[in-house]
Amino acid sequence: MSGDLTQRMHADYADPDLGRSAAILNQLIVSIGDNLHDFNDAMAALAQGDLHRRVREKHRGAFGPLQKNFNLAIATVRTVLGEQGSDQFTDRAAKFRRMLTAFTRDETAFAIRISDEDSRPIPSPPHDLWLKLADALDGFSV
Repeated sequence: MSGDLTQRMHADYADPDLGRSAAILNQLIVSIGDNLHDFNDAMAALAQGDLHRRVREKHRGAFGPLQKNFNLAIATVRTVLGEQGSDQFTDRAAKFRRMLTAFTRDETAFAIRISDEDSRPIPSPPHDLWLKLADALDGFSV
């Protein structure tokens, strides 16, 4: 299904076992989609520099440890940075996001190029982007 979790299986089969199986499969797809939606929202908040957003729903099964580990990772980063560092991170993430938006608006291709010269990287759009990130984070202190 190429990652499309909006499609469902028809559950109106003459065979009741096949109908129940289709209904269970549809419920599984809905559950997976809901779980992924919660995690995607939390990751989007992190990408925006929000270190206060946690995955709040109580996830079960394979998603339970993922929720626990995501929330623990956020708590660890906040603890390491401290409250002032968390605020600086949010500010720097916003600055980086603006730079990234401007950088991708130029429609620059993100091709990775390999150097033949002693395996040193050569400048490329991703390399340049990391340099801009380093500049944005310059002066960031914990």
